[in-house]
Order: sequence, then structure tokens, then C-alpha cells
Amino acid sequence: MSIEALRRYIQLFDAQENNLAEQKVLLQEQLAIMEEKRDDLQAAIDHLQWKLTHFDDHMVATEEELRNLEKEQQ
Repeated sequence: MSIEALRRYIQLFDAQENNLAEQKVLLQEQLAIMEEKRDDLQAAIDHLQWKLTHFDDHMVATEEELRNLEKEQQ
């Protein structure tokens, strides 16, 4: 949670009036933000994992393409 969101939650918690619904909405919003960040991070991890899994095959093919390009230019 951001510092701003934490401050707002503490203000709501410490307030005299009943604002449980607003507290819950704030927590739900923060959860959605964190889940989005998690999903973005997981997508990046998955992409890197794919690159590592296919690294040797990809590098072999890329090096072969480079060799062929060099031969064509000679």
C-alpha cells in the first residue's frame, strides 16, 4: 500500500464516525492495485523463464542466421 493510502486508512480508522464501508472500499482498491502489479510482475517472470528455457535453441538459430548473412555478404 502506498503511504498515502495507509494514512487515509488510519484517518478513517481513527475517525469518530462509522466509515467501515469507506475503509473496505479503500482496502479493495489497494488489493486491486497490488494484484495488477503482481500480474505484471508474473508476466515479466514468465517471459524471462520462456527466454531461459528456449535460450540454447534461440541462440543456435540466431548464430546460424548471422553466419549465413556473413557468407552472403562475402
